[in-house]
Amino acid sequence: MGLLKKLFIFVLFLFPLGEVVRINLGNGIVVRPLDIGVGCIVFLWLIFKLKKREGVKQKYILVPILLFSASGIFSLLINSSLSFDQFFASVLYLIRWIVYAGIFFVVSDFDKDFKKRIVNLLLIIGGLTVGLGYVQYIFYTSLKNLFYLGWDEHMYRMFSTILDPNFAAAFFVLFFLFLTSLFFKKKSILIGLLLILTLGAIFLTFSRSALIMLIVSSILLFILMNRKIWIALLLVITFLVLAISSRYFNIENINLFRIVSTEARFETAKNAIRIIQDHPIFGVGFNSYRYTQLRYGLRNDKAKTISHADASPDNSFLFVMATTGLVGFTFFVFLWFRILKHNIKNNPLLTASIVGVFISSLFINSLFYPFIMMWIWIVIAITENK
Repeated sequence: MGLLKKLFIFVLFLFPLGEVVRINLGNGIVVRPLDIGVGCIVFLWLIFKLKKREGVKQKYILVPILLFSASGIFSLLINSSLSFDQFFASVLYLIRWIVYAGIFFVVSDFDKDFKKRIVNLLLIIGGLTVGLGYVQYIFYTSLKNLFYLGWDEHMYRMFSTILDPNFAAAFFVLFFLFLTSLFFKKKSILIGLLLILTLGAIFLTFSRSALIMLIVSSILLFILMNRKIWIALLLVITFLVLAISSRYFNIENINLFRIVSTEARFETAKNAIRIIQDHPIFGVGFNSYRYTQLRYGLRNDKAKTISHADASPDNSFLFVMATTGLVGFTFFVFLWFRILKHNIKNNPLLTASIVGVFISSLFINSLFYPFIMMWIWIVIAITENK
């Protein structure tokens, strides 16, 4: 376990690299250092398990993970329209989801002392990601020069090393919940300062989905932790920040009432519903959504090579329904139901975090975003009720 712990610490510090370092393997396959690191950890953990001939203790999570994974594989196998390259790329992304889910089992097997150490490490990597966000906001205000690589032209917004303000904001909210929970327990000035900086970072992303996620999940956390006075404080701060920043709403990128992105989200949802209606039971194949859009004429070959937004609709639940059908969607919901059912008592942070990710996933595909996946699975493992 000593080697596994050292590797885990190393991989955690790959997290703040975000999307800055990406390896393009062709055929639409992109690998991050974090993906490689997480894969190595889970593979090494499996070897240790096999050597010791130990079983997995957390059957309540293992069974639905296996069921959803099986539905994903089956949905691909019955999709005869996929070429070998398309099938291979789709399978790799299913493997990636399985590997990130595997982080839960790895962390669950660590002893209590190391789990406490992980809490401190999460403080560091989360703080680094927020800090790099402020550096980016001051010195690198636009992603226009990376448009040719498939990134949207975000300007005057914080996106940190994640290079997308909406996904960055979703992570910031999860980190805010994590910090809030710790602050109530430790009353640390340092954590309090980091809490304020993280809240500021959320506002500077100008992400509407993150604001909804922040308000809903934070209110839930405050209620569960019996800190209801903080609800009023958060709402007042949010109102004041919005009132002050409204003078800049004439700039489209930071206008919270912007229409273009809203219309684009409705369009992706409409396309997903059309595909779901045609493939309701088993879907079109896990992560083969981009190829289905090509067949439906919803995008073209050129868009395939330059956009990071074509692999899924802007909604994780529609993504699951479209790619794995009602069968996969049932197993996916079953997975999160089991997690919440097992942990909803005496686990405010986990409950609020999962609800927050669900809210975010209605607007962006955050349930399948690597950095969100890694964070949420680690939080589940270190806070789960035994």
